[in-house]
Amino acid sequence: MKLLLMVLLAASVSAFSGLVEFGGHAGVFLPAGDDLDLFKTSPIFGVDVLAHMPMFAIEGSLSYAPLSTDGLLGVTDYSASIIPVLAGIRTYSGPIFYGGGLAYHATSVSYVDVAGVTQDNTDSKFGGYGNVGMVLPIGGMDIEASLKYHLVDFDFDSAWFGLTAGINF
Repeated sequence: MKLLLMVLLAASVSAFSGLVEFGGHAGVFLPAGDDLDLFKTSPIFGVDVLAHMPMFAIEGSLSYAPLSTDGLLGVTDYSASIIPVLAGIRTYSGPIFYGGGLAYHATSVSYVDVAGVTQDNTDSKFGGYGNVGMVLPIGGMDIEASLKYHLVDFDFDSAWFGLTAGINF
């Protein structure tokens, strides 16, 4: 039933929109707030979808960021990642756009502690995001650069910046 609802939603968005674009992006994911103490700048990459309406566009993206750290004392085999799933709207002022929406952040952390025990932790939280960027149309494609401010669980202490560039076609 959930799959049917998602397919119907996607079909209705594409039926009522003037133009649907798909694309990909890559860039850097920067911690802010309390996450600055643990993580450092990490890569991020993912896919985008835009459904253009006359006055605004509905945007969605799915990204993956393997989180980097300077190393934790006594911890080995450390790995962490975050998967932001974003859905919102944007509006344009010439080539500049701005907007925002809701976000779902799934995180995963795994490491071997001092006692040699493997620790696994997965968590998911809803939040929000704000977005500002620029679109340059080149040969039937749109080159896009954006800065997104992710609020994990709507908490300023768990915030991230995503600086990405990509292609939509």
